[in-house]
Amino acid sequence: MSYLKILLFIFILKTNILANELVKIKSFEASFTQTITNPSGNKVFYNGLLHIKEPNRIKWEYTTPIEKFVYIKKHTVTILEPELEQAIITKLENEINILSLLNNAKKISQTKYISNFNNINYTLTMNNNKLQDISYKDEIENDVIITFTNVQQNHKIDSKIFKFFIPLEFDIIKK
Repeated sequence: MSYLKILLFIFILKTNILANELVKIKSFEASFTQTITNPSGNKVFYNGLLHIKEPNRIKWEYTTPIEKFVYIKKHTVTILEPELEQAIITKLENEINILSLLNNAKKISQTKYISNFNNINYTLTMNNNKLQDISYKDEIENDVIITFTNVQQNHKIDSKIFKFFIPLEFDIIKK
C-alpha cells in the first residue's frame, strides 16, 4: 500500500466520520478491515484499529498483514513500520482538519452520504448514527472498502495513545 494511499485514506475517513449529523463527534475508535480490489479482481486485506480525538489527532494501527502505525497531527504524518525498522515523516501542505471537513458530505439516502475530495467520490454508510463503512475508487482504479466494527464515539480517549517514540535503530525518511 503506497503512502499516498494511506494519506488519502486518512483524509477520507476524517472527511466522512463527522459528516452532517455527526458534527458533534469529539472522538471515534473502531476496528477496521480495509479491502482493496484491483481492476483484475485481486484483493488485499488490511486490519487494525483507528483512534481519532478532536481537534486533530489520529492514529491508525495496522495489525495485519504487517504491523504499521500511522500518526497524524496537524500538518505532519508519521508512519512507523517496525518490521522494516523505519519511520516515514511527511509534511502536508494543508492540515487535515476534521471539523472543517464536516460539511463536505451530503446525505443521499437514509443511511448513505457522499463526499468528494480531489475529484474522488467517497460513499459512507451509517448504521444507528455510527459510521459502518467508506467506499471509493482510488486514483489507480482500485475499489477500496473500509468496514468499521466495535465503533465507539464521544468517549474519553487518553492522549497518551497518540504519543510515539521512534527507536534509535530505525531509519528516518523525510518526505
